[in-house]
Amino acid sequence: MELLNRYLGKMVEVITRNGGTIDEFIGDAILVIFGAPLLKENDVEHAVACAIDMQLAMEEVNAANRRDGLPELFMGIGINTGDVVVGNIGSSARLKYSVVGAPVNLTARIQSLTLGGQILISETTRREVGDLVEIVGQLRVKVKGIAGAVPIYDVAGIGGKYGLRLLRPNEN
Repeated sequence: MELLNRYLGKMVEVITRNGGTIDEFIGDAILVIFGAPLLKENDVEHAVACAIDMQLAMEEVNAANRRDGLPELFMGIGINTGDVVVGNIGSSARLKYSVVGAPVNLTARIQSLTLGGQILISETTRREVGDLVEIVGQLRVKVKGIAGAVPIYDVAGIGGKYGLRLLRPNEN
């Protein structure tokens, strides 16, 4: 529990700082929404910047884990942009503020393709952020529920006011 709570605690701090709304924890995964409950300018940019910031924060988490003799953790992040339904979902016995829709499902599929330390974004997200985001690779993948191959992009950094870049294994 110490390992999981250290990781989740740091991620909550980063997500909050970047303007994200935590929908839920799913084991060690975190479903984060940008643009809800209130739509803000540059939500997609903030989502990508948040993802990079989260990956960079893993160094602090892992330094503490090494210090305490705990294993290092690695996460992959998937980002998608689209119109969804957001609100209180459930019944009179139990309501939960959440998000549903096909874009949420695609986000989960994209995330499942990531490797530790990686951020993959959808075509819709890439179009929204444009040249602000540094892309280091592109894949076309078949995912459940979608006919045809879906383009996804491997993110290395985000410029502009964010100025964030992932450290790659061969970089110091």
